[in-house]
Amino acid sequence: MFTPKQVIELWDKYGLNDEVRRHCIKVAEVALKIADSVEKNGVSIDKEAVLVGALLHDIGRVITHNPFLHFIKSAEILRKEGFDEKIVRIAERHFSAGLDEQDAEKLGLSPKNYMPETLEEKIVSFADNLVFGDKEGSFSDFMKRLDEIDRKNGKLKWLTEKTRVRALKIKEELEALSGLRF
Repeated sequence: MFTPKQVIELWDKYGLNDEVRRHCIKVAEVALKIADSVEKNGVSIDKEAVLVGALLHDIGRVITHNPFLHFIKSAEILRKEGFDEKIVRIAERHFSAGLDEQDAEKLGLSPKNYMPETLEEKIVSFADNLVFGDKEGSFSDFMKRLDEIDRKNGKLKWLTEKTRVRALKIKEELEALSGLRF
């Protein structure tokens, strides 16, 4: 597994900007808070994978800020750099509350499953939804962001509706495992 120092070296190698770095650090803080609570409740979790996955989930933003591509680029970079597939999947499946094969195809992506499946993937994806820039928000703030997307681009309503359901399911699962309320 990579250390935080190696993460910074990778950020430097690819020229990840400070704004995205601060965002990734805040996502890691929120994700570790969730992971710590889950672990205290007796559930086994790979906190190192949560940390590294959160710190690197948006490295693909060095290539594109397109919300529908950056997670794919993150996975490509991490595979190229030899990261364990567990970390790669955290980055690849962090977008919103996930995309299934049909969603991906409808968005013009390769029909592939981008749904967070493992607990580590769900935690990083959920934490990312709670962080706005480098500030922690709430689940309610995330839902308001989806409302804003609906207002700006009604063509994505099919996706925001699915995201609401998926995000709520992940929220409920993480609340049950962690004892936290989001």
